[in-house]
Amino acid sequence: MRISDVLKESCINNNLKGKTKRDVLYELAEDLKKAGLIGDIDKIVDTVLEREKLGSTGIGDGVAIPHGKLKDINSFLCAFGRSAEGVDFDAVDRKPVHIFFLLLAPYDSVSLHLKVLSRISKILRDPSFRKRILELTDSKEIYKLIIDEDTKI
Repeated sequence: MRISDVLKESCINNNLKGKTKRDVLYELAEDLKKAGLIGDIDKIVDTVLEREKLGSTGIGDGVAIPHGKLKDINSFLCAFGRSAEGVDFDAVDRKPVHIFFLLLAPYDSVSLHLKVLSRISKILRDPSFRKRILELTDSKEIYKLIIDEDTKI
């Protein structure tokens, strides 16, 4: 499964305003709702925050991949967000997070869930990719960069 299978261009937010973990998750879930992909924003935020209690999904280098499993979805969903100011997301390196991928998976998925998380983390390991994604200002260009990078894996 490729990132293009779960991330829609309409779910790219290149100007997150949130200052807290909850705010950012709410914004990303709101983008999924605007795209007609989900209904209950609060349920998603609560599910992902519950997952965060197990350990932060702020993986360092200004990146977080918050994720959760939901019983009422039957396909993978993803939203991308970028924060110019950065957000305290309890990242492992204690640095502010600027790049976010919210991933939602069906409750009973296991191996596919891990494969999608792995693909996202692989593209984010590249410092030049992270730099480019922070420099781009157009959502379409950001989407294209993500999809192009994913095809290289």
